[in-house]
Amino acid sequence: MVMLFHTGAQAQWFLFPGGRERQDSASHAGPADSTFVAVAADSTRLAAVQDSLLSIVPADTTAVPYWTVTRLALILPFKSSDTPNSNFLDFYCGALLAASEHSSEEHRLQIDVFDSSLGLPSASDIAECSLIVGPVSLEEMDYMIPRAPGKYLVSPLDPKVARLTEHFNVIQAPAGWEAQVDALVSWLAEDLLAEDKVVLLKNEAEADGEVVSRLAWQLGERGIEYVISSSAASFEEGAQGNCRFVMASENDEFCSAAIREIALMNLKGGNNIVYSTSRLRGIADLEAESLHAASARITASYYADPYDERVRSFTQTYRKLFKGEPGRWALQGYDLLNYFAPLVQQDPDLWPAELPFTAGIGLQTDFRFDYTGKTNTAVRRLKYNADNTISIIR
Repeated sequence: MVMLFHTGAQAQWFLFPGGRERQDSASHAGPADSTFVAVAADSTRLAAVQDSLLSIVPADTTAVPYWTVTRLALILPFKSSDTPNSNFLDFYCGALLAASEHSSEEHRLQIDVFDSSLGLPSASDIAECSLIVGPVSLEEMDYMIPRAPGKYLVSPLDPKVARLTEHFNVIQAPAGWEAQVDALVSWLAEDLLAEDKVVLLKNEAEADGEVVSRLAWQLGERGIEYVISSSAASFEEGAQGNCRFVMASENDEFCSAAIREIALMNLKGGNNIVYSTSRLRGIADLEAESLHAASARITASYYADPYDERVRSFTQTYRKLFKGEPGRWALQGYDLLNYFAPLVQQDPDLWPAELPFTAGIGLQTDFRFDYTGKTNTAVRRLKYNADNTISIIR
């Protein structure tokens, strides 16, 4: 597979069924013992990706007068020896697009790719890499930490990895549920009027979990009075202002029923608003129409506005190069490299110190790190409008 752009973003070239022979794109492409791998959803798609990239590769890349090279490592479970993981191929393609945008004749970004399903890279494999994205899982990250002494590992997806940030050089790139809860209560506090009622909705049979505990703590810190109920319908009559329901349940069936109930109350003329973290968006049997009718306010770590000009431009470029539609995996790969790469280019050694002072707005993910520079706290506020549109509230 070719992973090379004319602007200078570079990786390696690999043999795959029906493909060309391996060719190194440059003599200094990487250490001989690096665990580079070819990845693909299937051989047909890989061939399309390969041909698209080959069409924009210059005939003689070694003749380009690069001044500096920044090496990045990408460690993902491609499963290249079994049934390849198309999601991580998408992630990688998005990362390549970002790398191409931040490469030039004066400064090239080189991506070293490792398939963690075949084994994690050694310390020597990543010795020259200034940025390491991955591995994905908590277990693999645990194994990788001692192999990367003095280096920072960026966790690209798994929120459970956040527990490692306190004691190790691990950066949690996507904001976790804690940030969603905190942003949700902040949003509620900004919207709240004197005559409004705040109701935490949860199933009576449910034990209070981490989400409920954090919600209660945040509401108490802000002095917001609330009641806990298992029925939205009991507040249908008698409310003088808006009734603001906060979803505090982890039960999908209960949440679906409650949202539909609130939507019906609004269709009857009620003034009800639902606040929730992004878990509502993942409930399979909850239709989007109900969220709009319930005037939902949702905090989410990921959301790409299809009408955003930057998202449209990315989609067009992705289609042209990779002959397919970019999903959230491609957007995540692009956002991560687009945020971290410029910081690493400015200072390959001290870039982590800049994270608390450097905000970023991605296509689907934003970045605002806490004072430690290890935990992303940025989430997006999604307002579900009555006309079935979704607004991002800044």
